[in-house]
Amino acid sequence: MKIFTSISAVLFALTSVNALADSYVCKPITGTINQLVPDPACNILKDRDGHFPDVTFFGSANSCFSGTLQATWDGKPVTGTSFSGLTVNNVGQFTAASTIRLKAGTVELGRVFSKDVVLLDPSNNPIELVTMVGGSKMFKGGHGNLEIKGNGLYQATSFTGLVCMEN
Repeated sequence: MKIFTSISAVLFALTSVNALADSYVCKPITGTINQLVPDPACNILKDRDGHFPDVTFFGSANSCFSGTLQATWDGKPVTGTSFSGLTVNNVGQFTAASTIRLKAGTVELGRVFSKDVVLLDPSNNPIELVTMVGGSKMFKGGHGNLEIKGNGLYQATSFTGLVCMEN
């Protein structure tokens, strides 16, 4: 799929250019997201005005989800919770916006706000490309991306990526 390859290359290039700036340090993150569950309260909408003003959410109980994750970030264990909601676009792709709250033990590191697009790899397996569009606490002013493999609505999924923060 040329579109999948092209979008992946563009996202990697954009993140790589920013990652090379001296004022940022990028740290790898890998982990697992447990199977997502419906979020009838649609908690992602709490972040709409402050972090996703340009996004139109479906905003129904069947289009909002929550999940938990375990990861290794820069060689250290972190846990997190995520809230996401499907968003409307005009190009026929599945898109979403997410808020991920990360902790090291009981200490909250901050939240990562992302816009996501779901594509299919050449074998028709879903790949979610997650682009960080903002953050709080230690992630404020940061950027980065993740690649999630698998369909989180039916199973646990794995992810890898980089989270870059101001140095």
